[in-house]
Amino acid sequence: MTNGGILAVKIFLIEKYIEIQISDTGSGIDKKDLPHIFEPFFSKKEKGTGLGLSVTQSIIDDHGGKIRVSSEMGKGTTFKIMLPFRETI
Repeated sequence: MTNGGILAVKIFLIEKYIEIQISDTGSGIDKKDLPHIFEPFFSKKEKGTGLGLSVTQSIIDDHGGKIRVSSEMGKGTTFKIMLPFRETI
């Protein structure tokens, strides 16, 4: 968010998953780019490698989780990360 904004993190317990929602009020992600953001080397940043979200998705998948994204241009983006919850007591 180059011009400032709000970053919110929320955590929920939904059935057997922990859901982590990370939302911002930034510029959003163009609809045509959304299907590609988890692809290796896809980046809209001048100095980006395009590996961040690809690696993130791989790590979450390796832990039996899921990552989803929703975005609206001019309003912001929300990532939802679902990870299996295991009680350890």
